[in-house]
Amino acid sequence: MALQDHPNAARATFAQSGAIPPRALDRDSFWEFADRAKEATEALAGRRMEALPLLSVEAMRRVCMQYRFFTIDYIKDLALLLAKLPFGGLRSLLGQILAEELGEGDPAKAHPEVYDRFLASIGVPAEELGRRLPRNGAILEALSDELAERSPAFGVGLRGMGGECLCQTYLSVMFEHLREHPYIRAHADGIEWEFWTIHTGEVDIVHGELTRRAIDDYIREEPAALPELALGYERSITAWNRFWQNIFEECVPRRGATA
Repeated sequence: MALQDHPNAARATFAQSGAIPPRALDRDSFWEFADRAKEATEALAGRRMEALPLLSVEAMRRVCMQYRFFTIDYIKDLALLLAKLPFGGLRSLLGQILAEELGEGDPAKAHPEVYDRFLASIGVPAEELGRRLPRNGAILEALSDELAERSPAFGVGLRGMGGECLCQTYLSVMFEHLREHPYIRAHADGIEWEFWTIHTGEVDIVHGELTRRAIDDYIREEPAALPELALGYERSITAWNRFWQNIFEECVPRRGATA
């Protein structure tokens, strides 16, 4: 079974993944790996999201709706990661990000609520919002379990880098293609764009840069944490790609399929 298919893939060794041999795993090689992984993910997202403008309105809505479950679980897992981290710059930064995700005291500004307003504005019925793909539910539950069981460094790679660095890259590509959908173009003036303004604009780009800087400081302070950090990030990559693969397999009609 391939690494990305296995719910306990994080238990594979970093060496077995073929990403970086253990003897080469240092701070510089880790960031080289992270940059390559981000570029590969962006390219994969581009190929995948090319289908978005071509989908029926209902299929487009289903694709967008499934992402909401990632935002909900990310907040829960980020709170758990904060509880596991020692005091320091990384914990403080992720605490700030968590506060923003929760609306900084205003539940109406919590990002899942903001995203649900976007979904409502493109015609997703409220009764559909709880219909999570079972395969993706299993992925998210496995990530939460692994975060609870593994080291703080693993969690930093899994939800710190994975959530703030990888997610923003994917969402930017998704937004670029989503805006080209005929329904979105025709109804643009009535769509609630706040979520996308937050997550594809300067604020989220700055979050990614600050997160990378804080993680780099964390590596400098805790160099022994690097292997677990790398494992967590690799696990995040494979889970994230599988998450979206499941969405497109479920929501996008296969070529040649009959109506």
